[in-house]
Amino acid sequence: MLALCLVVSLAAPACDRLPVLSRTTPTPTATEMPAPTPAWQQPDTYRLAMLPAWADDVIAVSDPPFYYIRARLFLGASQPRLQVQQTTRYTNRSTQTLDRVYFRLFANKPSFGSELAFGSVTVAGQEAALDYQSERTAVGIILPTALRAGEAVDVEMLYNVTVPVENARGYGTYNYQDGILLLSNFYAMVAVHEADGWNLALAPDYGDPVYAETSFYSVEFTAPTDLKLVASGSGISRVENSDGTVTWKFVSGPMRDWMLVASERFESVSLALGHVRVNSYFLPQHRDAGVAMLAFARDSLRAYQESFGPYPFAEFDVVEAPVSGGMEYPGLILIDTRQYEAAGEYLEFITAHEVAHQWWYSLVGNDQVTVPWLDEGLTNFSTLYYYEYVYGSDRARLAFDNYVASRYVRLRESGQDAVVNQPVEAFSPEMYSAIVYGKAALFFQDVRAELGDTVFLDAMRAYLVDRKYQLSTPEDWLRVFEQVSGQELDELYTQWILEE
Repeated sequence: MLALCLVVSLAAPACDRLPVLSRTTPTPTATEMPAPTPAWQQPDTYRLAMLPAWADDVIAVSDPPFYYIRARLFLGASQPRLQVQQTTRYTNRSTQTLDRVYFRLFANKPSFGSELAFGSVTVAGQEAALDYQSERTAVGIILPTALRAGEAVDVEMLYNVTVPVENARGYGTYNYQDGILLLSNFYAMVAVHEADGWNLALAPDYGDPVYAETSFYSVEFTAPTDLKLVASGSGISRVENSDGTVTWKFVSGPMRDWMLVASERFESVSLALGHVRVNSYFLPQHRDAGVAMLAFARDSLRAYQESFGPYPFAEFDVVEAPVSGGMEYPGLILIDTRQYEAAGEYLEFITAHEVAHQWWYSLVGNDQVTVPWLDEGLTNFSTLYYYEYVYGSDRARLAFDNYVASRYVRLRESGQDAVVNQPVEAFSPEMYSAIVYGKAALFFQDVRAELGDTVFLDAMRAYLVDRKYQLSTPEDWLRVFEQVSGQELDELYTQWILEE
């Protein structure tokens, strides 16, 4: 948790965590009948993206943000461009009165060379003033009437957003390259409001930027007919338009963010894992690797479901893309084209790692900017369960040593070390990899050895149940594991996480 900051002025905050601002709410002068709730604000709408056994999860999330996004893609110019109309229903779940709601604008990150520019922002029919923060990657929407605890507000936005071309910054996940369009976080995403204010911290390009509440997404996306679209959640309709475009409609389950990938070059293969449809999308020249990826994804999902708990969504996609390594999104992962070209064992490891993020990042969230080790370390450790499930304990130990522990071992042999429990910006890129992915994973391995596999897995399953669709902290993890095991883990935690 970052320390509370004092704001000198709205234009120049002392740091990236903004204190709560409030004002008196005027007394209503008349009582109006509420308008019917639109379908996109009704949780039952999103059952289509869930497995039948887990469809009731849509009502398990308390007052989540709802997004209704209507986007039209233009590819003809030097930079791809989107015209977007977005309506967001935000409920104040804090105990404080808010005079503004902050949204993240990751497309405005200076290193990307792209821009999200508003045409208008309205609340209750009134044009809203805007308060930009964090290098314009966040904007406060100043409300005409302060939002009290438990109240909800609809924010209407019209904006244009450009997409970088052949720009690998930020892992290359917001980019247009090799005929593949990657639209990671192109939209305005509600920031997380915490006890001491809005969290607007921005990660360096080598860190994951998203810290978000579980939300619901209803997206209507219009694009050229020849593009194949792959997105988080499920596509529920496709309408051909008279101008040569197609409008797809997607709905998510309860998901932490929403991703879309598009290309006219994609081929695909699919299979069923129980009631889950698993899809692999790839370039034609990499068909053998794409078929292998389908099996890796299937076996990873099966291993983690048996180890940790069910995957609740109706679909899962693994997509070849020009990114750095791999990247996770709810219901969808990206894997580097270069790995498809090499098609070696590391391709399998990356897939197992990114699939594990469906549990530790998607279902159980955390602040990836301030405490990145909590999901990355646990995810990297979780690959052990994939290898044990598919190949047995000997091969699992070898994979863990080669792809997980070796990063940290090499660092220690060079005479270096660092505290795990630090934000992304505290590490160099090399240290970030070794400490957040390596040392943190070794901590979980040591806890497993201390508790024994049966108790450790019981604690993992309890942690999923306790924090599912919520945001988790290291204290939450420690609390659950100590409750389940009946053991104090402070000594191990201090040794691995809080000390060099």
